[in-house]
Amino acid sequence: MTPAEDLDAIIARIDPRLCVQCKAARALCGLDPCPLLRKVAHHLPKVRVAGRDLLGSSPPSLFVGRYGYPKVSIGPMLPPDHRAEENARLLDDPRSWMGMSIPDVVGLRSSLVRTTHSVRVDQAARDPDRITRLSQELAVAARPVDTEVRLRRIPSFTTPTVGEFTAPHGPTVGVERAQLVENVRVERPVERITQDTDLRAAEGLVAMYGTGTDLYQLERILSAGMVGLERKRRLVPTRWAITATDDQVGQALIAKVLDLPTIDKPTLHVGERFGNRFFVLLLPRVWGFECIEAWMKGNFWSRDAAEIVESDWEDHTGRTAYASTAGGYYATRVSVLEHLVKIGRQATAIVLREITDAYTTPLGVWVVRETTRLATEQKGLVFEDTASALRHIDRHARLKTWQAHAPLLERTQRQRSLEAF
Repeated sequence: MTPAEDLDAIIARIDPRLCVQCKAARALCGLDPCPLLRKVAHHLPKVRVAGRDLLGSSPPSLFVGRYGYPKVSIGPMLPPDHRAEENARLLDDPRSWMGMSIPDVVGLRSSLVRTTHSVRVDQAARDPDRITRLSQELAVAARPVDTEVRLRRIPSFTTPTVGEFTAPHGPTVGVERAQLVENVRVERPVERITQDTDLRAAEGLVAMYGTGTDLYQLERILSAGMVGLERKRRLVPTRWAITATDDQVGQALIAKVLDLPTIDKPTLHVGERFGNRFFVLLLPRVWGFECIEAWMKGNFWSRDAAEIVESDWEDHTGRTAYASTAGGYYATRVSVLEHLVKIGRQATAIVLREITDAYTTPLGVWVVRETTRLATEQKGLVFEDTASALRHIDRHARLKTWQAHAPLLERTQRQRSLEAF
């Protein structure tokens, strides 16, 4: 048996429903690393780093791992060469990847070397060592920074790392030392807020977002332990920082949306990229949000199983439990909220995401955030009533039973019926 055949046999014994619930995050099948991700690695381009010494243009970017928490790995991410600012920035700019294909994105990111250095998470607050401090400088940098590192070994031919939460990246290797070879430029609001040790982390993130700081930089800043009360600052694994940032910014946007007038009529926005299709239905009601994820037959996680559907929702009082649809829920919600704030209106949002067999390789939560943004940036279809909007979705959605998985939608329909009396 070849290694690929061994993996096929292992994967065949795993219930696809476990894979949809886990997405390589919780090892629900008992296997870590994920056998599905190991299998897809065989089909990705090989990456080579020629020596132990690298001088490259960090986009800027860093990565904090989650294994071994509260002792984690941190280090800068950089290509093995100097690049012009625009080309370096492209390595960590999800908005710019929306016009690419899946192989293009994986190929682009495969050149980004992830370096690792083991530290305790509380070292962000108490005398961070040189590599941790350098990673923190990259987190607040406003533009790419030439970075020099010496690796612990020369990476062998390896394949890019892919996953459901974070964007793909190239080889992972320990780092002995690192230094920046040029000055870091920091935007004044970011500098001011990250140096304020009397602000809680959530307050700092929201304050920077209010000054125009990009969500992706906020993720890096939180991950590097650069916000929060002085003695409570901690490094946050990148995967956790992504969802935490979406959640905290989303909570702040909900407070704004609740003060806005409702939209006039049901409006539907549709967008599709990388085999992910979004129907964003906005109803003229007080804020509420429902996210339905339909993993269609043949996609990466559900494989040849029939459709697997997960859903979560909240009304204007919010939710306390972590969403079963995980990071996708919070990424979708923050994009919808950004749209409502932009148009100055309030609505109940019902979002159907169909993940098709065209989504052959996981690319990260950014796909959800940016495709939702793409949908809401398109001119919406306006309907006279909710029933007409639902019939339209029914005609165009692949999952014909999607409404059976939408308790918030059913609740709004029931309330509307009661209001008629």
